Amino acid sequence: MEGCFLMIHFILDSTSGISKDILDKYPQIHKLPLYMFVDGEYRDESEFTIDDVIEYSEREKKAIQTSQPSTGDYMKLFESIPQDDEIIIIALTVAVSGTYNGAVLAARQSGRKKIAVINSRSTAIGMIHLLRDGLEMVEQGLPFEKVVEGLQDGASRIRTTFTMESIEYLRRGGRVGKAAGLIGSILKIRPVIYLTDEDEVDALAKVRTQKKGIEAVVNYLHEQSPCKRIGVVHIKNLDVANALRDRLSKEYPDIDITVSTGTPVLTCYLGPGLVGIIFEKAN
Repeated sequence: MEGCFLMIHFILDSTSGISKDILDKYPQIHKLPLYMFVDGEYRDESEFTIDDVIEYSEREKKAIQTSQPSTGDYMKLFESIPQDDEIIIIALTVAVSGTYNGAVLAARQSGRKKIAVINSRSTAIGMIHLLRDGLEMVEQGLPFEKVVEGLQDGASRIRTTFTMESIEYLRRGGRVGKAAGLIGSILKIRPVIYLTDEDEVDALAKVRTQKKGIEAVVNYLHEQSPCKRIGVVHIKNLDVANALRDRLSKEYPDIDITVSTGTPVLTCYLGPGLVGIIFEKAN
């Protein structure tokens, strides 16, 4: 991202996990929060930790309700951006959230001529992958329309898959999608989940151990290769995530493979123990 003078503003939501360092360094990159309903009110997810979410979910045996940024949140941010500037919103996948649709509504109401909303078809590091694509295109001097076109193409090549300790958190949060067939299994399974080409949550495999779950995730990556970017994501499973990163670094030596964690909102629906890969296929 060095040396990038941005003429286009990029807006990501907080599930991207975008770092404060990036936000401080690039004033034309913005973050809007998702919210969590706790103690009778919706509060910015930054007020909570992943441990807070797990403790609540295990105690109450239910998911914390979450909410996307409001139209008012978008409008307030838009007002801080010069009217003639261009805006691209990179939104959390429609598979698990209404954030994209809310952003589209806000964009329409803004009255701006050059504003676009991208369904990232992912979350977490997948959204950062797209941001990096966008910054590269800006550095190349591409106009707004070409950057939007490039991001839409990039989003179509984002793939997300992960293995988790159980499907219970997805069930509690109502985000099971086509993976509903995993509920009620009499076997103690560790589900392997992915986002389909139709942008739906579905089961990639049913395994008994974390090791087999990781093999399924890696096999999916191999099937979809070659790749442009690869990110390992986890929730309270750092050692396993680092080991997976080290393995993939040997298999894909030309790609800088990152490790990052999910956010509190994502933990509401995915739970602890998750490890997975979010990657962008090559053109």
